[in-house]
Amino acid sequence: KMKIRLLLLSCLVFIWCNRTIAQTTKTLPLEISLFNNATLLPGAAEAGVFGWPIHPGVRAALVFYLQQREKSAWFQTAQLAYHYHRYVHHGIQLYSELGYLHDLSSTFDIEGRIGLGYLHAISAVPSFELKEGSYQKRDNLGRAQMTGGATLGFGYEIAPNWRLFLQSQFYLQIPFVREYVPILPNLAFHAGVQFPLTINKGS
Repeated sequence: KMKIRLLLLSCLVFIWCNRTIAQTTKTLPLEISLFNNATLLPGAAEAGVFGWPIHPGVRAALVFYLQQREKSAWFQTAQLAYHYHRYVHHGIQLYSELGYLHDLSSTFDIEGRIGLGYLHAISAVPSFELKEGSYQKRDNLGRAQMTGGATLGFGYEIAPNWRLFLQSQFYLQIPFVREYVPILPNLAFHAGVQFPLTINKGS
C-alpha cells in the first residue's frame, strides 16, 4: 500500500507539472547537475555541505516559473535523479520542489526550495534468507520510500538564460529500515548548469 501511495503521489506531481508546462511555454530551463550524496545532517560535512567518501549522483530538473518579477521569481521543478551509495543502495528519485529565487546583482542570485518526492532504493549488495534449512538469494526489486527536504543554492549567470549553480540539499528518507533506522538524513551537494530547453507544444 505504501509503494502504491508513493508512486501515485509522484505520478500526480509530474502529470501536473507536464500539463502546466505544455499550456504555458515553448522554452523552459533545464538543470543538469552532478552531486555527492552523504548520510549526514547539515553542518556535519566538509564546509558543512560536502561529505566523504563520495557517493556520486546525477540529476535532471525541469524548471517552470509560477511568478516572475524584476529581481525575484517563484518556480516549480520536476526532477529525476540517480545516486549510488557505496555498499548500501542505488537510489532513483522522482520529486518536485517549490522554490524562490532572488537576484543579488546582475549576475549572482540566491535561491531556496522545499520538496517532496519518491525514492526507489535498490540494494547494492545481495541479501539472503533462510528457507527449508538453506540460505537462498532474495529478489532485489528494491524498496519504495518517501523523501522530503529543503535546498539552498547560489547561481551565476554566464550568458542570457545560462546559469552555473551550487546547491546544498538536505532531505529525509522515510522509512529507511523500520526496525532501527526509520528516518535517514541525507545531504547532497550539487554542482551544475541551467540552460534553455525548447519544447514543441501540442495543438
